[in-house]
Order: sequence, then structure tokens, then C-alpha cells
Amino acid sequence: MAGPKSVREGSGPTSGRGAGSPSGRGSPEPFVVVCAGGGGVGKTTTSAALALALARQGRSTLIVTIDPARRLAGAMGVPITDVVTRVPLPAAGGRLAALMPDPRRSLRTFVEQLFEEEPEARTRLLANRLYLGLADAAAGVHELVAMNLVARAAAQGSFEVVVIDTAPSRHAIDFVTYPGRLAALLGGRTVAWLAGLAQRAGAAGPGEKSRGGLFAWGTGHVENLLARVTGPNLVSDTAAVFADLALVRKRFVADTQRAADLLLGPRAAYALVAAPTEAARDDVLYLAKRLDKLGRAPRAIVMNRADTRPAPYVRALREARGVPESMLEAIGMLEDERASRGSAADTLSKDLKKQLPKVPVVRLPFIEAVAPEAVVAALSSELDGHLGTLLPDRAG
Repeated sequence: MAGPKSVREGSGPTSGRGAGSPSGRGSPEPFVVVCAGGGGVGKTTTSAALALALARQGRSTLIVTIDPARRLAGAMGVPITDVVTRVPLPAAGGRLAALMPDPRRSLRTFVEQLFEEEPEARTRLLANRLYLGLADAAAGVHELVAMNLVARAAAQGSFEVVVIDTAPSRHAIDFVTYPGRLAALLGGRTVAWLAGLAQRAGAAGPGEKSRGGLFAWGTGHVENLLARVTGPNLVSDTAAVFADLALVRKRFVADTQRAADLLLGPRAAYALVAAPTEAARDDVLYLAKRLDKLGRAPRAIVMNRADTRPAPYVRALREARGVPESMLEAIGMLEDERASRGSAADTLSKDLKKQLPKVPVVRLPFIEAVAPEAVVAALSSELDGHLGTLLPDRAG
């Protein structure tokens, strides 16, 4: 199998469906499908299958995982990195790309891109002790950085659809609010004002008090806390961080606002992934409530392992002559297991339709395959007839 190819700026896969974008390139913003769900329900596999189905139907598609466990590469059976990479699956026809930011270096990757036109400032920031100490300490930093990387990829590549695989958590939806909140915080002159404030404070020296309460950087519990990270040079390090961020503030805000628009704009849809278990049902209902607070509703619920039809080989083996009794017993056990899954899926479907009557339920079968990429390929075929249900209205 050929190795993956990085998709450079302006060279993303295209489908000829239009060109025009708010970024000035003339192509419309892509449609976005966010896949969310609890652990163990097959969310990453479903996300990969959906992306492959879209690519097979001729849509230029980018699949992104912000799951720190980074299972996407295993699910697709190909190498995927923290740069946009073409997925070399023959079925994708060159129309599928993937991005899997590494949480251990996601912020560094973003800084390198953000400061690509300010190399000296980038070098200073990457060596700054405040940056080094706090780079990955803040909750949600990986998700925020990943979505800013997605926004840049969407602006640089001609993708029609972006499929986002979230972390398996009840808080998986929360990340969609991070970019908008940060863009609002950094909008206007906030960073520039903080840079000037920090520089004026730094002029007084790390061990001195400046006149005025706002500039008393050398005292209080805040300095004591941050000094554990940066040592006695807290003020100068803080001043340097904000001064360098001021150089790329407009670009930072633009990327962050674009990410917010992608996640909460009219071209975004949310698919909740479940399995026929009570825990998965509770996760789906919780996520639906979280979406409701954001003024959104799930586009669909995808239920894995919800098969109702027998495996095709069962009838053939039962009708064949000379099949050992032990094999027939094993087949019976497998059929009992399938029937149990089907019954559980029926019960869950009725419950979900009762509690979320406007949300369609897409049921996918249990795929008997060892290789993860074979499962993805099979599920992508199962999803072919449901793409209109899963995509935003105007994406059909």
C-alpha cells in the first residue's frame, strides 16, 4: 500500500462543486458532521465509515479526530498524522483526507502554523517558560487547538464535508463552544491591551511594585501560583507571551472565529452514536440535552450492533449436509446472541423515538470482521442509503 501524502495549501482534493469562500478563495465553507457518543459504542469506526461513504459518493471529505486516544488510524488501517493527509484507500478515489492532531504536540503544531510569517516571534514563544509550563495544562486546549487546525484546513483545502470524531465522553459536545468564547475574548484589542499592560509591568522589574493596583504584579497569590511554573521571571515571561501573541492576533481571531462558525453555523449537523445498551441510551439523551442548550438538535442517532437479519452463512450451513453437530451448536449460540442484540436494539429504538420523536434512528448491523478497516468498509456501504439523513439539509 502506498504511503499517505500530505495535502498542502491549495492542493486539497476537489470535486468541482463550486469555488468561493469567506476566506477569499471563492469556495463555500464545508458542511460539518460532528459524531459524538459515549465510550465503546463504535463512534470512531462510524465516523470513519461515514467519511468513506461520502468520499465514495464523490464528495471531497476531511475526517478529523479530536479523541486523545487517536483510534482513527487503526480504524482506517492507514497512517494518519497531525497534518492533513490523503487517505490512500482505493474506495475513496482520492477524495478522502484525514487529520489526527497529537495531544502531546497539538499546541506546538498550531503555534508553528499561526506564526509561520513571524519566525522570530515563534522561536521566542516556543522557548518561553510560561508557554512551556502551561502549554497543555488548560482544560480543553487540545480540542480548541484541533478545531483551529480544522478551520485552517477547511480554508486551505476544497473540502465539501468535514466529519469530526469527538472524544468518548458526555462532555464531547462542550468543545464546540470553545472557539466562539475564545474569539470573543480575543476580539477587538484585548491581546494588544494585555501585551501593553504586561510590558509596562515588566518595565518595573520582576521583584518591584509598579504604581497603581492594576500593575502590582509582584505581589499576591496569583504570582505565587504562577511562579511555581515560571520562577522569578514571571513578569517578563508573561509580557513576552502577550507581546508575541499581539503580532498574530488578527490571524488567531480569524482562525478561531472560523472554527466557531463551522461548529455552530447552519452547515453543521450532529450525529449521536449509540449501541443497544442502557448506558449508551443515557449518554445519547444527555448529549441531546446539551445540544438543546446550544439551540441545536441531533440530526440523527446512529445505533451500531443493531442488526435484525441473520448472517448470510447461517442458512447455508444449516441446509448443508454433513455439518458437524458441534458447528451447528456454535451457529445456534451465535444466532441467540444476534437475536439478543436485535431485541435490545428494538427496545432502545422505541425508547429513543419516544423521548426524541423528531430524531431519526439509523440502525447498523454487527460486522463480523477481524480487521478494523474491513469493518469500516462494510459499515460505509450500510451508510450509503442514510447520507441524506445524516448530513445538514442543504448538503443533500
